[in-house]
Amino acid sequence: MIPRETSYHTRPRKTTTATTSTHHNRKYQKLRISLAILLTLSLLSILLDIDLPLPSSRTSLRRSLQTAPKLRYLGRSHSALLPYAHHNLRRIKLLDDSATPLFWHIPKSGGTTAKRLYDCFGLTLANRLGADPRYGLHDKEEIVVFHPFDSSSSNNDNDGDDNAREHSSSNNSNNSSRNNAKFVNVDTTTQEGILRAERLGLVPSRKADIIFSSDVYFASDHLFDESHRGTILALFRQPIDRLVSKFYYLQTATWERTYRPEWKDMSLLEWAEKVNGDENFLVKKIVGKKLWEEVDLGDLIVAREGVQK
Repeated sequence: MIPRETSYHTRPRKTTTATTSTHHNRKYQKLRISLAILLTLSLLSILLDIDLPLPSSRTSLRRSLQTAPKLRYLGRSHSALLPYAHHNLRRIKLLDDSATPLFWHIPKSGGTTAKRLYDCFGLTLANRLGADPRYGLHDKEEIVVFHPFDSSSSNNDNDGDDNAREHSSSNNSNNSSRNNAKFVNVDTTTQEGILRAERLGLVPSRKADIIFSSDVYFASDHLFDESHRGTILALFRQPIDRLVSKFYYLQTATWERTYRPEWKDMSLLEWAEKVNGDENFLVKKIVGKKLWEEVDLGDLIVAREGVQK
């Protein structure tokens, strides 16, 4: 009986050791997975220009992911796309001629150059210039296509975009290449103008070849629908370079709504620390938040998936 008792007491010790080893392996495996997730989120925060509050532990990481559920946007769908992106836009792989392009004009990221390229191609554009009162079409209750840069146009045309010289001096030799540029009589750079364009049926009219707007959320939500879908184009710029350019540009851009001559008396560092409000700018634009509102991990997930699609 004694050997049996000894054998009986020995087996549990081996089982306990094996169980402990398995437990430690699982623990380290979970830790490696958590670190991998944390690294991925950190990289995404850099790519999408967002200040991501990193969790201090695996428990807080799990809690952060749970407080940013995709389900709040599309019920029980597995997609994190916002409703406007899910219902109103075409996926890149499904792009066809029936989808109207909307160029998301991110300030100081090459949007004006893109406009010049498209109007030189003779395409019909929708942007701020279209509703300029100087052309007498801003109060028409229908979508009208017109040529603003013909020989009778003003010598001081300017649509208020990134470069004052863009629409100035019709006697300049470079201006002759723009005589065929066409615009529709709506302003798609303001929410009021977007609502007017929606009411007049801009997208269903098929009169605009491409739409320009900085308010990608509002424009996509109001201008497109499931019967008249769009697709989003954009140029992205390194975030710090974009802000430095904005700082110097708005000091002299008298034609801009956001002209800031007082910035001339500030250093770049002072402006960045005390004035700049463009924190997480791209994420806020995609999810439709105001510049003063906070963003969270859920907003980052939604913005990331929107850009990927």
